[in-house]
Amino acid sequence: MVFPGRKLALFVNGCFWHGHGCLRGARIPKSNTEYWIKKIERNRVRDKETLIALQKLGWRVHVIWECEIKDRDRLKENIQALMD
Repeated sequence: MVFPGRKLALFVNGCFWHGHGCLRGARIPKSNTEYWIKKIERNRVRDKETLIALQKLGWRVHVIWECEIKDRDRLKENIQALMD
């Protein structure tokens, strides 16, 4: 999500797809393991490049992880804090 007036870019990342450090993100499929390791690493590199590019343009960047969405109250508080 993008909030141009606040120069805020908010990404909602899947833990598996973006290699988060939680249990779901650390799980690698047993089939085609080499493919998945490379795929997830490329995603992580691209994510970091995107974050750096946006920050250089003066944007604030925040990532919400899939595993964090379960706690709706905390999620709401975090988003509200970003908007202030």
